[in-house]
Amino acid sequence: MKKIVATCLLACFCALCLVACSPSNDPKKYFSDEEIAELEKVEYTAKGTVIAYGGGFDQNDDQRMIIVRKSMDICGKEQPKMLFLTSGHNDELEGNENFVRHYADAGCIVKTLQPSLESKEAVVEKIGEADIIYETGGNLNGLTQIWGKAGVFAEMRKAYERGAVLVGVSTGAMCWAEMGYDNSSEEETIRVITDFPFIGKEAEYDYYYATGILPFCICPHFDNVAYKHFGRKAQKLDVPSLAIENGAAVICRAGKYEIMVDPTTPKRKCYLYFPEKGIKKVDVTENASLVGYVDAYRRLNGYKAHDE
Repeated sequence: MKKIVATCLLACFCALCLVACSPSNDPKKYFSDEEIAELEKVEYTAKGTVIAYGGGFDQNDDQRMIIVRKSMDICGKEQPKMLFLTSGHNDELEGNENFVRHYADAGCIVKTLQPSLESKEAVVEKIGEADIIYETGGNLNGLTQIWGKAGVFAEMRKAYERGAVLVGVSTGAMCWAEMGYDNSSEEETIRVITDFPFIGKEAEYDYYYATGILPFCICPHFDNVAYKHFGRKAQKLDVPSLAIENGAAVICRAGKYEIMVDPTTPKRKCYLYFPEKGIKKVDVTENASLVGYVDAYRRLNGYKAHDE
């Protein structure tokens, strides 16, 4: 009996220590009252929304519909125009039909866009009329090359300004940020590293500038061992970072952030890094207000999207 009690007490003590040692997500720990007052005055003119998820939400139709319903609820239109891109897969549509089908079944008018195969006039027209825009996963390096040549970056920023809902997974999450951290190969690869101590692979990863709609570096699949080393990288970056696990999604509307988690994988997390303000792997899953303050801080200090 004494051993059981001792074990329970030790477990409680360890749990309390873990909570006590967890970095705070209270904005007042990182910003003064004067700074917070100024940050709360920052105005956002953009009317759009970003839903950037690290991975997951794709094991079955019910999981996929979580993203579909959320984006349609935010859009608020009965029959929204939805635009589907696969630039992360080199503009190949085959194998990406599930989300197209789900959006169509939910009442959307669905179109596809292959920027590398279509005219710039088509790029402008299709993005300009879309209410919801979805980009798949794949490879960020390849996507940025396609979007850069086709003039997609500027059109996506315009879409966000006028109120479009921008959705994406993995590469499709990173593309809405200032930059993303991804495998540098032009081929689509998510390398699962199993050899201890998980080093010697970092040269295969790099940073790529994207639309810059969100003033962060995004790393998806953060619970995957192939991306875990980003935590060390993020602590040395000048840019604030969001490390998003599979099954977690960052949602930004008018500078206000929230984290949505797949209810079938409720323990998934999203972490914020910003060394300049002493923010190191802060769990913002339950309360993402700190992310909004960091966003405002960057904009107040002259943040602009990278000129592609």
